[in-house]
Amino acid sequence: MAVVLKAFTYRSFIDPLLSGVRDTIERKIDKGSRVIDIACGTGSLALLLAQTADNVTGIDLDQHLVSYAAQRAKKKEITNVNFRECDATDLSCYGDDEFDFAVTSMSVHQFDPGLAVRVLTEMKRIASKVIIADYNCPLPQGFSGSLAYLIERMARGDHYRNFSNYMTRGGLGSFLETAGMSVISEEVRGNGVFIITVCD
Repeated sequence: MAVVLKAFTYRSFIDPLLSGVRDTIERKIDKGSRVIDIACGTGSLALLLAQTADNVTGIDLDQHLVSYAAQRAKKKEITNVNFRECDATDLSCYGDDEFDFAVTSMSVHQFDPGLAVRVLTEMKRIASKVIIADYNCPLPQGFSGSLAYLIERMARGDHYRNFSNYMTRGGLGSFLETAGMSVISEEVRGNGVFIITVCD
């Protein structure tokens, strides 16, 4: 029951805020490509990317969310996407450059800094290009930025501490630099709240 409530809450309140972010990522994916979605959650991004990519793999550490995402794919009769439980800090089950794109949305700010760098390093290893969507830093003044801070404060605990650390470090850039990643392009969305970065 708890996972159903978690998934419902995410899909009802968070997913709608990220629709523009998902659309931006989808436009950056080449037709016929192989994609892996890291920390896929309820599967919304992976299911969208399946419309463009040849094959999409969604991974998450939460077994219940993986099952939920797989049920969504089955219900929508989307056959070129698969979901699996997997720890993104160790993707040794995948070879070097096995994917054309590795994507992740709104995950880096949730991770402990050391863990975030390990995830990014693995993404770089298994894919030719990496696309990351997360909070822009600094967040904009006004309603949009205040709402983002409120959502993160409500998460509390380690989640909020990691978000605060992410912002203190200047956002995504410091994590990418530590992981040895080069930025190809950046695009700001959501009234300045989100940034979508393409790296290699």
